[in-house]
Amino acid sequence: MNADDFKLFLEKVPLLRKWQYVFLTILYVISLIAISVLFFYFVNKVEWWGPLLSQAIMCVIVCIIGLIHFSYALIYRKKYQDLAYQRFLYVFILPYLVAWYACFFHPAFIKGSKILPIWAQVILIVFCVFLFVSTSIQIEKSGFSMMTHGMDLFTVFPEETGIVRGKIYSFIRHPLHLALFSGGLAMGFVSNTWIALVAATFQIIPCVVIGLREDRELIARSGEEHKEYIKRSAFMFPIRRLPGFLKLLFLGK
Repeated sequence: MNADDFKLFLEKVPLLRKWQYVFLTILYVISLIAISVLFFYFVNKVEWWGPLLSQAIMCVIVCIIGLIHFSYALIYRKKYQDLAYQRFLYVFILPYLVAWYACFFHPAFIKGSKILPIWAQVILIVFCVFLFVSTSIQIEKSGFSMMTHGMDLFTVFPEETGIVRGKIYSFIRHPLHLALFSGGLAMGFVSNTWIALVAATFQIIPCVVIGLREDRELIARSGEEHKEYIKRSAFMFPIRRLPGFLKLLFLGK
């Protein structure tokens, strides 16, 4: 994140220039987190399959909020104009992000019988964390800012940015989803139970659903250009160009 990104974010959410609203926003986020924790706690206690059910439901919630927020972006823009994103943030984006990161961290807290020896567990955690961190770094280097793009600011104001397609985006269209999926798997390996690992893979559901919706949105914005980009890039896993992709992640070039 750079100063310009932070300045633009505050320009779109002027409430956060006042400490009182920063405090209330933090309380709001904590409340959303608490609701998520209580949801997981009570559903997970139902039966052995409770963690799978709660993870599946939360993934569906992520998909629903994610799909709806695309549909309402233009409505909010027309209704609230310059303050559209400020309202959008509290109604859609913060619940969306909390729900997704609830899916991300949940597998780490699922208990059960261990399935891997500790040496294998550590190796897999390190690999998944490396993939998460390295992918996130390359996303930022490509021009995708977590403070603006990552907070879906440009869903409301698309004309204020270009479409990011360079560097890691030349290999895959949704590297952020790959990072989240990899990190979620790391959480599953932290728990080291088969239920946790299966629950961690459920995160592929919002990755695919939201990724496909993002592609539709970008086709609407850039037409044939994005259709051609889809043909020459992978969705999340660059199987055909794997050597080049791994070189980028491991060597940074």
